[in-house]
Amino acid sequence: MKKSYLILAAVAASFAACSQNDVVTEITETDVLIGFSGTYVDNATRAISTGAYTAANFETLGNTFGVFGYKNTATQTDAQVFNDTEVEYQSGLQTSVGYEATTDWAYSPLKYWDKTATSYNFYAYAPHQSDFTGTVALSGNSANSFSISGFQQATTKADMIDLMTDLTTKASVTTGIGTNDVSFTFGHILSNINVKMAVSDALKSDNANNPVTVVSISLGTIKMDGDYAYSSSAYAWTLASTPHTATFSGTQTSGNVFASDVLTGTTTGYTDVPGLTDLLFVPQAVDAAYAFNVQFKIANEIFDKTILLSEFKNVTDNTTGLATWQPGYKYTYQIVIGPTPILFDVQTVSDWADGGTFAFTIE
Repeated sequence: MKKSYLILAAVAASFAACSQNDVVTEITETDVLIGFSGTYVDNATRAISTGAYTAANFETLGNTFGVFGYKNTATQTDAQVFNDTEVEYQSGLQTSVGYEATTDWAYSPLKYWDKTATSYNFYAYAPHQSDFTGTVALSGNSANSFSISGFQQATTKADMIDLMTDLTTKASVTTGIGTNDVSFTFGHILSNINVKMAVSDALKSDNANNPVTVVSISLGTIKMDGDYAYSSSAYAWTLASTPHTATFSGTQTSGNVFASDVLTGTTTGYTDVPGLTDLLFVPQAVDAAYAFNVQFKIANEIFDKTILLSEFKNVTDNTTGLATWQPGYKYTYQIVIGPTPILFDVQTVSDWADGGTFAFTIE
């Protein structure tokens, strides 16, 4: 897993949107549009499926990203071309204005390449700040220093935002439509938390007599807000001084999170806890009070357990605890239900104690 979340990359393509009422003009080789295409989610980071972006689902109607862009010429340094321009995925863009048929990212007003420029710098983030609570800003006339301040993650999983960024540079501009398209490879900058459960193999083998049912499981109370800053390849998250907090619970199914006989034994794998997968949190030091609260039944007997996150051990080296959730990383917590059974055994039978001998003679 890489630890840099702003990847340098430059590829090519160009496109934008035209409605039926737009006046379509012919684009010449000397007027080349700046377009965005070939936009990907970095496969080196966790590919998320629900409520967040993946390489497979990022190009979906309504998805957005924001762009800041600057050019450098013989007479201009860091001259701004894009100022937080919102780029939105659409479909069926008309190719008659010079866009290629495979490009479906649109923005307005259109910008054109300056072929006298010696270089361009582009900073992109997704989604655009109009889709979340927080403010994106750049320091000075440069895409090399930026911040996302006052970010507030949603306190329900369905509404969570998957923040991603990329910094892309492009050198000289060549002639020809479709030869200068800008491509971004986004990296996740939040932390992805997942929970899995299983029963011990011994308890699984006793399932006929002692079926296990998970009644409830929750994770809380998580701090949800923070500020992100990047400058010259260094990045950092800072928690808000008084962040919102939230507790997340496993989704109930017929009154239980897991009904009897659903969980596998540890030798056959772990089962995702519904509602506790792909939780996207602000990277942070793991609070000492963060804990799972689990209630489960073995047959009809109820058990309650509170497990601090600091009590979990890394399965690779058996070390205890995880100190920090880092940006762009997926963390999986595995919980095994396997209490020690109450068993009976006879060690010995104690001998009779000597209470004395008593005699009587019949005369």
